[in-house]
Amino acid sequence: MVQTISNIDFNSMTTEELKALRSRITSVLNYRFGNELAAAKAQLYVGAICKVDHPKAYGKEFRVEKINPKNVICREIGNGHAKWTITASMLEVIRSTYDSYTDIG
Repeated sequence: MVQTISNIDFNSMTTEELKALRSRITSVLNYRFGNELAAAKAQLYVGAICKVDHPKAYGKEFRVEKINPKNVICREIGNGHAKWTITASMLEVIRSTYDSYTDIG
């Protein structure tokens, strides 16, 4: 029988069972996040022009400067002094930079 989260009686579970369940859930979530992050980073390259899926960065474009293991260092286009550290999964490549490499202001 397959149990769903709505019909599990957590109050009847022992502390050890709850800890094992938490550990298993954390493991699966970390694995999924790692795969999503790796897929997002595979599309990125230094110099790529990207947009960010976040309200603070709405309408702004960024150039990738450095790809770190967890985050990506980007510089805002049009504001050459603004550096942002962004999670790779929030970035979406919108165009190549080989044709317009001098537009940082």
